[in-house]
Amino acid sequence: MKRLIPSLVFAMLASASSMAVAAEQTIKLSVPGMTCVSCPYMVKQAISAVDGIKAVEATMEDRSATVIFEDTVTSIEAIQQATANIGYPSSLLDEKSGS
Repeated sequence: MKRLIPSLVFAMLASASSMAVAAEQTIKLSVPGMTCVSCPYMVKQAISAVDGIKAVEATMEDRSATVIFEDTVTSIEAIQQATANIGYPSSLLDEKSGS
């Protein structure tokens, strides 16, 4: 039994170190095609439909979208593709690791 416990602990540590650690990322996208009050709603809906999205805030004032997502589930490219698919091409403004 004494030999089994260290072996189990080692196995648990080895498997934990090989698991990908999900990191929450926050990005800000420029979405210049937003020209009316309903545009931010459409952009938010499109981005929210992407797996791994935690939160989205789209604003008409500065024509941007701030997105919090899990980087092990989705990517910046997938998020940008979601906006492009509904006719609102976007580009990365700012990227912050976070939270």
